[in-house]
Formats: sequence, structure tokens, C-alpha cells
Amino acid sequence: MPASTKKIVNEVIAALKKHPIPGKKTGSFWDFMKSQLVEDSPWDQSHLKIIEKEIHASLNKIEKKSITELWKNTERGGEKFDSGSKVPESEMKNDLTDELMGQVMDRMDDNYSSRDTYYSENTYLADDSKSKEEEKEFDDDAEPEAIDNVEIDLEDDDLLNEDFEDEESASF
Repeated sequence: MPASTKKIVNEVIAALKKHPIPGKKTGSFWDFMKSQLVEDSPWDQSHLKIIEKEIHASLNKIEKKSITELWKNTERGGEKFDSGSKVPESEMKNDLTDELMGQVMDRMDDNYSSRDTYYSENTYLADDSKSKEEEKEFDDDAEPEAIDNVEIDLEDDDLLNEDFEDEESASF
């Protein structure tokens, strides 16, 4: 059976369910990480390394041809492949690791739907190097921008009649 990202993610999750909670001898690492999802703090790097290690173990079982195919189907891999540059297998695995990390993290969310797109950027790592624009916050005390003195006539009857007429004229 050819390798697929879904199969690899399932293998990684199965391995994480067997892995104990850090610092304890019992409990599932997977359940531990799911409980961490609701916290507002950055992910612990050592915990993310455990997930990456499991991803690498799964990728190392796959032959290079399959790695290349999987990699071409990722956003980064597709872009690099289309540019025509030769990419070493280690870089392909790093790109795949980022993609698979996103998919594993997505699956931790109980509200996750398989129809949702996977976020391929590795945003789960704690990174304190934010640009100044990212750090700007909305100022609640700032004065709103001036609004032109345009008379706005919003009577309920007019709005309802226009919407009703639009629905009647639309063909289904």
C-alpha cells in the first residue's frame, strides 16, 4: 500500500497514544497533548520534539520515491518542485515533517473535521521573534475615524421590501 499523509498521521497518533506522559510512567502522551491544546501558553519544545521524533520514525520507513511523491503534494514541496530546483531528501523530509506536524496538531482538536484544510506552516513551535506589526494590538481607547455627514435612511419597511423583491426575481 502506497504511503499517504493520512496513514503516516494515523501511525504517529497511534505511537503517541502508547507513549507515556513526560515525567510519568502512566497516561497517554496523546491525551496529555490534547489537554494542553486548551491552554493559552506556547507549546513546550520538548513535547513537540517527541511528536517530530515519531514523524521522523514513520518517514524513515518510507522509500525515497514515496517521500518525493508525498513531498510534491505539499504546498511547500509543490512550490519548490515547480521552481525546478533540486531538493535533497533531508529537505523534503523537513518540509513533510512541518506538514505532518500541522496535521497531527489538527487532529488533537476534537472539533476538527477532515474537511478542514491542514495548516502546513509549522506554527506550533514557540517563537518569540514576532515583527513589530504582529505585536501591535488594537487600541480600544483610540478615537474612531470621522464619518462623513451622509444621510443614511434605513427604514425597516424599505429594507424588507427590497429583500423580498430580490428573492422573488431570483430563479432557482
